[in-house]
Amino acid sequence: MEQTVYGDLLFLVNFCMDFQCVFLVSKLLRRPFPLRRALIASVLGAFYACAALFLPFGGGVAFFLDLFVCALMCGIVFLPQEEKKWRFLIPFALYFGVSAAIGGLMSAVATLFSRLGVQGSGDTGHSSFSFFLLALLAGLCTFLWGRLCQRRASGKGVKLRLCFSGRELAVDAFVDTANQLCDPVSGHPVVILDLRAARELLPEVLIKASEQGVAGVTGLPQDLLRRVRMIPAETVTGRGVLLAIRPDAAYLDTGHGAHAVELLFALCALASVPNGYKALLPPALLTE
Repeated sequence: MEQTVYGDLLFLVNFCMDFQCVFLVSKLLRRPFPLRRALIASVLGAFYACAALFLPFGGGVAFFLDLFVCALMCGIVFLPQEEKKWRFLIPFALYFGVSAAIGGLMSAVATLFSRLGVQGSGDTGHSSFSFFLLALLAGLCTFLWGRLCQRRASGKGVKLRLCFSGRELAVDAFVDTANQLCDPVSGHPVVILDLRAARELLPEVLIKASEQGVAGVTGLPQDLLRRVRMIPAETVTGRGVLLAIRPDAAYLDTGHGAHAVELLFALCALASVPNGYKALLPPALLTE
């Protein structure tokens, strides 16, 4: 018995499903969603799904190969975020549960479409129209989930730990939806850190450069100059440029354990922030 398989459609379906699974795992665990790494992992999973059709073996060997590819995908997305590497097993295990749930949901919706007459004929089974309806539904659910997570993140307090040249600073941070700053080159979110708290972390030359703005950059030594980014900002008083600094490492704890995040931070005197918070976080750090 012969069966026709369309490689492009198989690749697209698996890419969409892998991307959805990674996204949902990140949201369920309240971890940042690294878009670029998620895209790479989803492409890897889709390529493997196509290549698996030509594998000369099955059974246990194929199952363990599936596990390896899933671990590799989860490692690409989540391992760089983990301060304690063994915690990588949590998203790895959750990925399987999410995959099974989504697979069952999509099968149920496809069966519903079939009963409603939204189906094709011939070797393809379901029509391209029904597939795009499924893809549209999945994309809409992803968008709505992201918006919901962003609203839930607003006003939340989290723990932020910054590392810079052998020093560490741990502060309570406030998730502020008004902070939409990001580096236009790397796309990394920019945290606003209280100027007084920053004195425990940064050398005095960087503190002074931050207070002087663009003019202060020219006097920085080369090793510190490489850590500085100029971030365009717009406030009620007009447009300007913020001096942002790239830390050696940054860890965020939302109550489920600390995990690494990629960010920059700019300095500002935060006098009116409630409850003693020392930093303002953009929601993108929790929902990206």
